[in-house]
Amino acid sequence: MSFYNTIKDDINIILKQDLLKKNYKKEIYDMFQVSDPPKDKFGDVSTNVALSLSKFLKTNPENFADILIKELKKIDYIEDIKVEGHGFINLLLKKDFWINELKQVLLKEDKYGENNIGKSKKVIIEFVSANPTGPLHIGHCRGAVYGDVLCNIMKKLGYKVYKEFYINNTGSQIDKLTNSVIYRYNELFNKNKKKIDDNLYPGEYLIALAKDLKKNYGSKLLENNKKNIIIIRNFSLKWIIDFIKEDLNLLGVKFDYYYSEEDLLKKNKVSLCVDILKKNKLIYQGIPEKPKSRDLDEWEPRKQSLFKSSNFGDDVDRALQKSNGDYTYFAKDIAYHFDKYKRGFNFMINVWGADHGGYIKRLTSAVKAITKDKANLVIKICQLVKIIDNKKILKMSKREGKFISLRRVLNNVGKDVTRFIMLLRKNNEDIDFDLQKITEESKDNPVFYVQYAHARCCSVLREAKKYFDTKEITLTKIKKTNLKNLNDKNEILLIKEIVKWPKILEDAVYHYEPHRITFFLQSLASKFHSFWNYGKKDSSKRFINVDNKDLTFSRLSLIYSVRIILSNGLNLLGVRPLDVMR
Repeated sequence: MSFYNTIKDDINIILKQDLLKKNYKKEIYDMFQVSDPPKDKFGDVSTNVALSLSKFLKTNPENFADILIKELKKIDYIEDIKVEGHGFINLLLKKDFWINELKQVLLKEDKYGENNIGKSKKVIIEFVSANPTGPLHIGHCRGAVYGDVLCNIMKKLGYKVYKEFYINNTGSQIDKLTNSVIYRYNELFNKNKKKIDDNLYPGEYLIALAKDLKKNYGSKLLENNKKNIIIIRNFSLKWIIDFIKEDLNLLGVKFDYYYSEEDLLKKNKVSLCVDILKKNKLIYQGIPEKPKSRDLDEWEPRKQSLFKSSNFGDDVDRALQKSNGDYTYFAKDIAYHFDKYKRGFNFMINVWGADHGGYIKRLTSAVKAITKDKANLVIKICQLVKIIDNKKILKMSKREGKFISLRRVLNNVGKDVTRFIMLLRKNNEDIDFDLQKITEESKDNPVFYVQYAHARCCSVLREAKKYFDTKEITLTKIKKTNLKNLNDKNEILLIKEIVKWPKILEDAVYHYEPHRITFFLQSLASKFHSFWNYGKKDSSKRFINVDNKDLTFSRLSLIYSVRIILSNGLNLLGVRPLDVMR
């Protein structure tokens, strides 16, 4: 639990036992917040309790703040209290409070920040789910890292997380893939006389696929019959899915399950789902409205089965079946999410690409209807990744076969850099991925900057062994040292930053924003590097002071705490915390 929650709990006790004995309600706890003040000069933490509860109590916020402050002053760890604006209470906390928090970091190490907010609640997080028609590109990478790190954080906070990849292996795009492979396969035998047309995928990866097909079957599949087409289709799907899995493995992403859309149809789960909707009178015959965007491919201006999605918050009602009898993508998605619910997941998170934003309303409305509002579906969109090479944005078009593959990026810059960079912005903001800047060893490279801070911590701990008995420089003794020797304002500032970690984790889960981890790690690294530089200017501020063993050990404890948090954060990101850097 974060220290913000500790303070909030103590305020709540005052409200419950003293100020609001007669009209206290459980909802009051959620009516106010304890957070960072807008500026450091206002104190260590700020609370809107007086302002928020004044509306509930129908009283003046300043008057209520004055009454509350009298009680808050009785709390032993509060040094000073001030009121700003219309009832905002700012608290300055005593040094002992921060020292006790630092002791918790040293005591719990990699467990520091863990709690059971999730209360073992099951959540299924579906992410990437790229169409198996080609390799993963850099855009898929962002959703992969976002989803994977979100899973890591939610596990850390007590959720039972299940990671799933949905394989969209039916429909027109799979027919297009099969025909594209057939073209490339025939090309190997000089059977193609015309140029590849617009109805086929032009990507060069299909040439490698066709070569593997030829290696396994020789010329046996040249005859264009149903049996051979099925063989080519199945071979192509497996080849690409295996390729995708290899890419994800290189990125450090592993799924619990790859769910097949084809299995969904074979087991009649779509038709069963449609029957349930019919039984609940949520389907009628009508002509769908013409869509305004990318959904024209599935639009047919004829009388057909429509789902009453507008009853549940969607803009219009949606078609479930095509004229040829095939189910629409939407119908299959309803069935897939109903299957998630039937598997025991009433909490679902989907991570989608930027081009799926218009699909959110209809799917959330469908999940609401099919589960009778018993399931909660959260959908997060990851915006575009712009690749910059030599100060130029590389243009990508999968339709034209021009895209930056994930494997190319990983081969160029590595997993650690790629994962970190993908969380340098909020998921709903574009990211610039500069291939030159991210390989520089400078403070302008955020990955290097954070890893270097961790390596510096390790170097200090190694260096100390040169000046003191190695039997004394053990983690056990460092963790038990007297921390009250830490009095310098920069030491206290560093401690205050370190112990924000539990709050960062809580906020990252609450808002589904794993980028908060990278932001925090950069901030902590910055404060640590600044502290390091103070020692260069003033010898009294150096971490190792041979003439003052007690102070040295206290500072080693502080350094070790920084290392713990940097390591914890980097591990959650799937990035190695390096002990040594070249």
